[in-house]
Parts: sequence; structure tokens; C-alpha cells
Amino acid sequence: MKQGVHNENHLSFAPSRRNFLKGAGLAVAGSAVFGLAGCASKQGASSDASQVAWDDEYDVIVVGAGIAGLSAAVTVAREGKGETCLLIEKDAMPNGNSPFCAGYMLYADDADAALEYLKWLTGDCTPEPVLKAYADGLKENIEWSKSIGIKEEWMIIDAPGADKTYEYPESHLSGNIGMWHHDTKNPEAKHLHKALLDLAQESDTITYKTSCPLDSLVQDPATKEILGVYANKKYYRAKKGVVMCCGGFESNQEMLFDYTGVAGAFPYAGNANTGDGHKACAKIGADFWHMHAGASYWLSCRNRDNTKFISVVFSFTTKQYGITVGTNGRRFYQDYDGACLLYNQTSPESDLRANVGYRHGITQFGGEWTHLPLPSKAWFVFDAKGLVDGAFPADISTDPVADGWAYTAATLQDLAAQIDVPVEELQKTVETWNGFCDNGEDVAFFRPADTMQKILEPPFYAMRCAPALLNTDGGPVRSPKAEILDPGGVPIKGLYSAGEFGSVWGHKYNGAGNVAECTSFGRIAARSLIAE
Repeated sequence: MKQGVHNENHLSFAPSRRNFLKGAGLAVAGSAVFGLAGCASKQGASSDASQVAWDDEYDVIVVGAGIAGLSAAVTVAREGKGETCLLIEKDAMPNGNSPFCAGYMLYADDADAALEYLKWLTGDCTPEPVLKAYADGLKENIEWSKSIGIKEEWMIIDAPGADKTYEYPESHLSGNIGMWHHDTKNPEAKHLHKALLDLAQESDTITYKTSCPLDSLVQDPATKEILGVYANKKYYRAKKGVVMCCGGFESNQEMLFDYTGVAGAFPYAGNANTGDGHKACAKIGADFWHMHAGASYWLSCRNRDNTKFISVVFSFTTKQYGITVGTNGRRFYQDYDGACLLYNQTSPESDLRANVGYRHGITQFGGEWTHLPLPSKAWFVFDAKGLVDGAFPADISTDPVADGWAYTAATLQDLAAQIDVPVEELQKTVETWNGFCDNGEDVAFFRPADTMQKILEPPFYAMRCAPALLNTDGGPVRSPKAEILDPGGVPIKGLYSAGEFGSVWGHKYNGAGNVAECTSFGRIAARSLIAE
């Protein structure tokens, strides 16, 4: 378990002695309870579930200092009645998605209209009362953002309107929502995460501890109520409850494979979201949903050593200058995966079932939009003309081969040998593709004609690709009050969630929806606890 210096502000509760809970006993919902006593002993967790010695206590504990956790903690401080709040962060600084995201946030002028669009997006995967709570939060997002210190002159607002299309122009409901983000050209404009973090660190009632990873939740075995957390070798009591804002599991290769079937994937943002909160909630009996969902996957170009991306802009692509093939040398999907940009060119009157492209993690497949189980390794193949035209960005390297980004060869046969794909298959694939280009139609995967370019002029090039993702969305099932539910649909007392940790998004996702969910359900969770 990582050690580090705590970043503590005002400590509102300073007991003269430790507090003990005895009697019926407490279940430390960690390794010891599940038979891994040796592991628990190394971590310092008590293996005696009949007694827990609290090292400190607070009214509310928030796990995770991303936008969701900060929204919850700041709401407790601003709207509560003096409740103390412990905000714990796994790393020395927040290292999930929030500090790295573009900061786009959905909002709505009309919550009922927004709800109709949300229902269209999510289908039957999320109950309407939960979506309604989210839609109500969308209506609050603009004014709330201003109230936490985001100045109006910093905000670039794209308002709802009948003429707006956003992610899914095929739906007439798409214009029911709007979005805003901070002006990145204004040096004074604060990112939403920074504005919230500043408020939390200035608060007299929020104690902020970094390098304080969650190990387990502490649960009363009789009532099933969550009474606190065990984090960084200490027990912290939560008198009103715990809000789980732990993000996703995009940096846990095992969980990604178990729940999405994809191996060898890499997240674009931080690397701290490893599913710790998911495991803690599973151990105390939470139900789970949307574990397949998230802004994932597409095949993104990486260096030959497979250690870094060519770009960390999710919509970046140069694949209009070539094709993507698997380790068998064949194309296997609509491989212009930068086509997430194509919705801007899509007619509102068009048929969603026939349109192609990648849209924040799902791709048209058999007339439906779903996550594709992409291979762990593929190759972006292009020719000399493609390189000149921009298949590799000159501002990154003028010699991608010498700089470790690409392989090159004078013939397709030699290129196939370098990247270990069957020679005959690669040759046949390129020949077929060139025929498609001559005819102006990709009859295999229906790539837009203006993204098609022949592979003809030597030397030929290949760049390694791997599955990339922004975030996962699955986690514990959430109620309209942000309560975490058990498999029977009953709230687990004292346990709440916000953000991507058990997100409402389980089918089609509209960009900027995760940040909006962080703020909306962060506020909802805090208000539910304040009302306790």
C-alpha cells in the first residue's frame, strides 16, 4: 500500500481517545473476511471482526478526489449544517480521469426534455427515476458551476436547440441538451476540477488526505450498515455515510478482460483507476450494472515498443491514409475509427442503423451500436504517399522509423515479415482495398469514401495499434438518491456513489455526460447524507 504525506486542512474532530465499537461486532469487509487473512495481515487490517478501533471519525467520508468526489465534499461543506467531511485520495494527487479530461459538461434548460433524450440513449438499461434525478441535475449544472467560482467569461456555452445535433443527430431529441466547457484560450480560466479542488482545500470542514488508498469498507454484520472505511492502515468512522467516487477500472487489465473481453488495452488518462472500490463494494454485497460500458474501445497508434500513444487526444486519427489489419493480415472492422467525428456530417434524417463510425466507445455493428471486442494488437498500414499526406504527424516526428514509431519495407512481403503477419493475406487485403478505392466504395465495412486512400507506392509502413479507452462506466447499482443497492434493490445503509463509479450510462453515451454525472450525483449523494 502506497505511503505518502497527508495533505490535511482543518481537522474538525480531535478525540482525546480512540473510539471503540464492541458488542455484536463489525465486519471489516476486506481480505480477512474473505479468507485471505495472510494478505490482510500484511496490510494491517484487523482480523478480529468483533472489535474495531477507530483512528478518527467524521460525519461523511468521500472516497476519491475527482470531480465526483469533490462535488460531493464541497456540497457537504456548502449546504450542510457544519458536518465534517474526510476526502481521501489514492495517489499523491488525483490520478483518474478528472484532472486530464477536457471538462465538457452536459446541461439542460428543460429537465423533462433532457429526460426524454436520456431515455432514448440508455434504452432499458437504466430505470427512469435514476435518469430523472440525473436530468434534474443537468438543469442545475450551469448556475452551480458559476456558484463554485467558474466565471461566466470563462465559459463557452453551446445551448440546447432544435437545430443542435451533438452526438446523435439521428434522434430528434438530440437538441434537448446543451454543453459547456471552460475557455482553454483564456489563461485565467479554471478547469472545473481545479476550481473544486481549491474550494475543498480552503474549507474548514473538509479534511483532504492524499496517498490514502481505500482498502475496505467497515460493515455492521447484523444491520449491513456501512460504518466507515479502512484506508492507509487506519480506520475512519463515517457517522452519516460513505460516498464512493472511485471512477472506473480502466487501469486494471484483468477486470477489463473479465467484463469486456478485451486484452492489452490502455487508458488515455491517469492510471489510478484499478477497480479498488468495485472490489470493496462487491465484498459487502452490492449489486452491479453496466460493467461492459464506457468510452471504449478503438485501436490507437502506439510506438513499436508499445509504451506510449502517438496522441492522447481521443478523437485523433490519421487512418484515412491507410487501413488497419489484424495479426492475420486482414481487415476486420470499419477501421477509420476517428469516425466519431462523422456525426457532425450525419444528416438528422438519416438511418442510425446504416450510419458508420465510432461514437465515444460504441460502433455500428449489424445495425446496432455496441462495444467491439477488439484485438490486443493490430497494424495501421500505409504507403509513401500516405506518409507525405499525413499518416504520421510531422510535428511529432519527421522520421517515424528512426524514432521508433513505425516499421518500413520496400515491399509488402518484407513488411509482413517485420510485423509477423501472413504475407499472402496482407497482399490480398491490400489488393482488395485498392480495388475498393478504385470503385469509390468500401463494400466490406462501408468506410466513408472521403476516408479511402490506396496503398500503392513503396516504401510501405506499419504502425502498431492497441485498444484505447477513456474510461469504464460500470459499478454498483445506484438509486435516484445516489444510494448503492444490494441485489434485491434495497439500499445499503450508509453507502452512496457518484460519477463513473456505477454510471447511468450503459448503452449509447453522449459526450460530456460523465462530467455532468460527476457533478449531478456528487450533489445528490451529499444532499442525501445531509438529510440523514
